[in-house]
Amino acid sequence: MDDFPSRDGAEDAVHKRLRRAVEKREKAYLWTPSDAITFIPRVSPTIYGDGRALFTIATINQRPAYWVIRACSTWGSGNDREDATGPDFGEVTDQIMTDLEDQFGRGRCGYSGNSLFWPRKERLRNCQCEECDEKRFKARWPMVDDDGGCSWSRCDWPPGFPTAPNPLSWRGNLLAEEGRANG
Repeated sequence: MDDFPSRDGAEDAVHKRLRRAVEKREKAYLWTPSDAITFIPRVSPTIYGDGRALFTIATINQRPAYWVIRACSTWGSGNDREDATGPDFGEVTDQIMTDLEDQFGRGRCGYSGNSLFWPRKERLRNCQCEECDEKRFKARWPMVDDDGGCSWSRCDWPPGFPTAPNPLSWRGNLLAEEGRANG
């Protein structure tokens, strides 16, 4: 990750605008409509590299809820990784998940690995540490439960942002460089 600097997007005007466009309540399901959940997608406060590409990332345990990541336009993903000058997104997911945990909290017990999304009674079956025994606490989205891994994909910038085609992929346009917007 040292090759791709990151920065806090808190004071970045584009980042603030992206949060307003993305962080809206939505209802989604993974397999069947009867299992739909309502959640608010979250934009990671961290901007990686030039921040011109967008990806979604979801943990296996929390799908279909997801975070939006502003990443470097040089990063590859899947089939286009061979043409990318930067790393494949999969190579940096550990760092991204750690950053999300730092930003939103960790939804796993640091001692036993229990999911803190489980009710207290369930947590205490496997672990009696202070974290699992906390009576009034139950983890909530957007805390991170990354046990089991994650999945990701490129995504387009929301309408209203100046974009340019991504030379690596038909999916996931790029934020236009200043003065070269076409959309």
